[in-house]
Amino acid sequence: MAITPKLEIKQSQSLLMTPQLRQAINLLQMSNLELNALIDEELAANPLLQKEEANAGDEADLPQTIDDYDTNETPSLSEEEFTPDFDLSDRFDDSGSDNEGYNSLENDYDWNQSGRSKNNFDDEDFDFFEKKLAQTPSLYEVLTEQIGLTFKSPKDRFIARRLCEYLDEAGYFRGDVKQIAAQLKISEAQVSKVLDGLKQFEPSGIFAQDLSECLKLQLRAQGITESKIFLLLDNLPLLAERRFKELKKICNCDDEALNDYIRLIKSLNPKPAADYHVETAATVIPDVFVKRDKYGIYHVELNSASLPRLLINQHYYSEIKNADKTTKRYLKENLNSAGFLIKSLHQRAMNILKVCEEIVKYQYDFFEKGIDHLKPMALKDIAEKIEMHESTVSRITNGKYMHTPLGLFELKYFFSAAAGSYIGDDQTSVLSIKHKLKKWIEEETPEHILSDEELSELLAQSGIKVARRTVAKYRESLGIGSSAERKRAKRNR
Repeated sequence: MAITPKLEIKQSQSLLMTPQLRQAINLLQMSNLELNALIDEELAANPLLQKEEANAGDEADLPQTIDDYDTNETPSLSEEEFTPDFDLSDRFDDSGSDNEGYNSLENDYDWNQSGRSKNNFDDEDFDFFEKKLAQTPSLYEVLTEQIGLTFKSPKDRFIARRLCEYLDEAGYFRGDVKQIAAQLKISEAQVSKVLDGLKQFEPSGIFAQDLSECLKLQLRAQGITESKIFLLLDNLPLLAERRFKELKKICNCDDEALNDYIRLIKSLNPKPAADYHVETAATVIPDVFVKRDKYGIYHVELNSASLPRLLINQHYYSEIKNADKTTKRYLKENLNSAGFLIKSLHQRAMNILKVCEEIVKYQYDFFEKGIDHLKPMALKDIAEKIEMHESTVSRITNGKYMHTPLGLFELKYFFSAAAGSYIGDDQTSVLSIKHKLKKWIEEETPEHILSDEELSELLAQSGIKVARRTVAKYRESLGIGSSAERKRAKRNR
């Protein structure tokens, strides 16, 4: 059979990441504060956009809503001018998401460029790799990582993340344990226990409630437990007033010892969070409200006051629609951009509402009985219920807040991973497994280094089903080398 060139016509379907779809994805993961800033920019740049309040009380002159834009003949566009709609609730995935679900994407597009340019990246000198290297973890990210490795149960991790919200810029805990316990419907002892665990975190001295405790935590982290220096820290006001005679009597020490103690105290850091990036504090605006009626049914409502309602300025359009060709092109571009933004905002609101309603259903026992009844929940659990992709649910829960009868919570607080087990225990967290692996590896001796297979067997003895390859993945994510590398390192010490 001879091989000859020929032409064929083939019809196929494919899903493309258009600039409009990418913009909608970025819009979906924005917080209310970021979205308000974006809307202000659009209102300043697009003459066809305006807030609803602009013509309040004048129904005859009221600009049309997005529903009118879809059905009204004015303004009319030809078929080729119409911007096709889309649906974010499909099972679309892209390389910008991961299974953990909380990595944000950069806002690569400008709303003003919607439908005007096919070039996704205008700046050829922009170096994404360099930008990634320049990022440094914030204090919250450092603490979140340690929370995952330290606390085994989803309940303790939930409490720990809640306590992080009460840190000030210096790293001191400014919350009220009693009030927090009442909000979460648990005992003060449970909150205090988690708080004590947080006080062992790095940087040393974090979560202290006063300067004396902060310095004591740092000394204990260095292995210093001498009672005399702790007595000195109990009397810091005397030290500030330079009443050395009284301090020597209290501490039962001479001048030389007291000078040594003072030098050691001066070497400590009174502001343990000072070396970390702390995001500027801002008022958290809830995206949704959860209210319980007298029948015990929880209702989820969008916070309509958090974002302005955008409308298309029909009056301005009618004034210039008969202008020259250049003006018509400018008008068409702005009309497409305005319509797309309004549609995206509406769909964003509906998707947030759907996700929050499903979270409330899934975690009903938590809202009724408190944090002791918080269930392990993955992005997949919610995504399957509302028929969305996990990456879409991830973006919806990123930076969004829910105001509930138990207090204000970030949506991602309700998500905690659970690993499979031989004994059917769904409370086994992936992060707690990593903590076990780290602990066992730290206890190794040069004569007995555990292989990935042996680590998998140890987990099996604990009732946790994890394959050897998964163990290797967890080990690498912790920055721990292979058994051969660890053996060489321990022998060379």
